[in-house]
Amino acid sequence: MPNFRLNDTLEGLNVALINVGSVLGGLFAGQICDKWGRKMGIAASAAITIVAVAIQASATKEAAFCVGRVLLGMAVTVNGVAAPTWVMEMAHPKRRGVLGGTYMATWYLAATIVTAIAMGTYHMTSTWAWRILAVLQVAPSLLSLSLLPWMPESPRWLIAQDRHEEAIEIFAILHGDGDVSHPLVQAEIKEITDTILYEKANARPWKSLISPTPNLRRFCIVIVLNIAAQVVGSNIMSSYAGVVYDQAGVTSTARQLTLTLGLDIFNLGLAAIGSFVVERLGRKTMLFSATVFMTVMLCIMAVLTALFEDTTNKAAGQGMLAISFFLLGAYSFAWTSLTFVYPVEVLNFTQRAKGLAVGQMACYAFGFVNQYTTPIAIDNIGWRYYVANAAWNVPICAIIWFLFVETKGRSLEEVDELFDGCVHAEGVFVGNGDEVRNKGGDI
Repeated sequence: MPNFRLNDTLEGLNVALINVGSVLGGLFAGQICDKWGRKMGIAASAAITIVAVAIQASATKEAAFCVGRVLLGMAVTVNGVAAPTWVMEMAHPKRRGVLGGTYMATWYLAATIVTAIAMGTYHMTSTWAWRILAVLQVAPSLLSLSLLPWMPESPRWLIAQDRHEEAIEIFAILHGDGDVSHPLVQAEIKEITDTILYEKANARPWKSLISPTPNLRRFCIVIVLNIAAQVVGSNIMSSYAGVVYDQAGVTSTARQLTLTLGLDIFNLGLAAIGSFVVERLGRKTMLFSATVFMTVMLCIMAVLTALFEDTTNKAAGQGMLAISFFLLGAYSFAWTSLTFVYPVEVLNFTQRAKGLAVGQMACYAFGFVNQYTTPIAIDNIGWRYYVANAAWNVPICAIIWFLFVETKGRSLEEVDELFDGCVHAEGVFVGNGDEVRNKGGDI
């Protein structure tokens, strides 16, 4: 950045500060979404982003830029609670994984666009080389604010607010071709209503996150998933690609930007594929397999980095670049979408918004430490850092295998059976929407 001087420490702080804001955002994200609705959460995120971009884009000192980064982090968490919840609470059971996964896959679409723009601005000698990129961050927020007035609210939130007629109408349009008497619509309304009534009767605000014991298991899965999403190895490339490129002998800014553009397109494709196969492969299988693969890639990365330390082994340098693509590609295939899809499915309605917020607080708190220390660690211990990362992935794989559950083929309410031993709506089965049963009668 022109007029900003970033050493390794300040570079790490600059990247990590967005995590500080994300932790702060978790303090109120859940309450906004529960009290005023999922749409209001999206609107709040957009509003915070606009303020953050204004501060960041007009910054002349490092401190002002950092304030903008913190506010941007707050917006990230509010959106990360509201948007995937909104999408998945409205989605058809059969398409929930696809739509939820696509929500996060679009991150790489935005990254591809930003990288392409950066390739056109990096030659600029004025501060507009980075201010243009900062200003463009506001575009998605402006788009979402322009569309929100015409978008429906989450039917599940409406039912929780006793606004049943609105919920039925939305489900009829989205899942029943406009027919309120459609079997799927009737079954969904009964199942959701009965389940939310049960949860309300047994709700203990914040204590519901960890009590009774089945809820504690749900919450533990969400916390582990969010922490693991930060430490399984993706941050090495997603936040510090330039450091890895330097290690591999690629020091030209133009070539680094070209490689980053290729990496973004590659990851966009894999994230999209992962979103479309999640209902077939299953959540648990994808997370476990991707993490095992990433662990192997990290071990290979360590070997290649050690071989390239004297910068004379060009084959090792090229191998590092290839492995870095495989490493982040595996993350994009499974973790990118499921970090947001899976927690929404695992948490019940009364837990969902607050649980997602606390989970993301844990995610970004670990992300702050991880991202702040990563460039320093790579600079000081080199290949040994990749070995350490591979080592802590082993217990993560074990936890996924033994603690996580498979949620595919179930409605959000039917996931209760995996934790509570039963579904809290008698005579109803929604599943993936193909074989609906509603013995409880019409609503």
